[in-house]
Amino acid sequence: MKGVYISSNDINNIGIERKISAQIRALKNNGMDCGRIANKAHIKLSLWQKIAVRFPFSPIVYDVLNQYSRKIDNSDFVYIRRQGVMSWRRILTIRKIRRRNPDVKVLYEIPTYPFKKELTKRWIDYPLWWKEWFYGRFLKRYIDRLIVIGNYNIIDGIKTIPMINGVDMELISPIHPTLEDGAIHIMAIAKIEWWHGYDRFLKGMAQYYQSGGQRGIVLHLVGTGEAHASLVAMVKGLGLESCVIIHGYKVGKELDEIYNRCHLGLISLATQDKDVYVHSTLKSRDYLAKGLPTMSTGMTDVFIGVDYKYNLELPMDAEIVDMNLVIDFYDSIYGSMTREEVIAEIRAFAERTVDINITMAPVVRYLKGEV
Repeated sequence: MKGVYISSNDINNIGIERKISAQIRALKNNGMDCGRIANKAHIKLSLWQKIAVRFPFSPIVYDVLNQYSRKIDNSDFVYIRRQGVMSWRRILTIRKIRRRNPDVKVLYEIPTYPFKKELTKRWIDYPLWWKEWFYGRFLKRYIDRLIVIGNYNIIDGIKTIPMINGVDMELISPIHPTLEDGAIHIMAIAKIEWWHGYDRFLKGMAQYYQSGGQRGIVLHLVGTGEAHASLVAMVKGLGLESCVIIHGYKVGKELDEIYNRCHLGLISLATQDKDVYVHSTLKSRDYLAKGLPTMSTGMTDVFIGVDYKYNLELPMDAEIVDMNLVIDFYDSIYGSMTREEVIAEIRAFAERTVDINITMAPVVRYLKGEV
């Protein structure tokens, strides 16, 4: 069986790139010849291009789906990962895929659903939502299944293949703990956006110390993104420079060294603000693979219905995270277990639940005609 995976190439988001590579490897592990079609590089748009892309009939700049690729010819399947908003050029290309290859199975992955509030947070983005709504209605004419991260059977009249996010466990090494310094070290890694809600954690740290809190809490903020600058300013404004380390973008050995210091992982604290209450974030998978207990608002899909003590579900309606809850959570784990024991248990759970070969199984079964 032969196919292609079509996506953008976001070199600034290592988590997404790693996921795409893992998905392709999972398909190959199941006997499928799968290549990739992607932009040559992630292009930073000029101000004029950012304005132009909001016009109703303008195409997406430097979009891999702006035109048909002959690499798709004679494919048995085409796997398209949603990349930004829909446009008429994308619809025409997907239509051409269907017409030139009438027997091909066309899959379209939506990494986050619903995503409307991501496109309507700012008034200047409403034209993007209009384009997504208007052109997205035509998808059902040309695709066979939506791949959706979540428990949805039909979206906009299109049958889905529900799945969860996964990681290639073979490529992620577990944490190797460093010497303790008495503080609680917390990892927060992301391409930082408003829905991560890390500002609520910073406010909680400030409130805790202003009220006389004595336990050492160190937040490791790793990554960049649209909300990064505002968080840096907030750290300074709240006087948290001594307990928040701004690492910026890190990968490889440097990132592993930060992980080795951490006891807990912060997932997201505001996904409910974009109407996502059960999430399947890539960072939660990374934390599991590394062996970190986690914290978030809302529910993480793999923890639902299982006896799992290494996740703290924080209140969704709290604008400020209560640090006493964080400290109690830390003590409940590490008060009776070593870090090595905790890492081993969480890592074993990850191997049973979020390994990419397990999470991609529903897609594989569909492509092979087993469902």
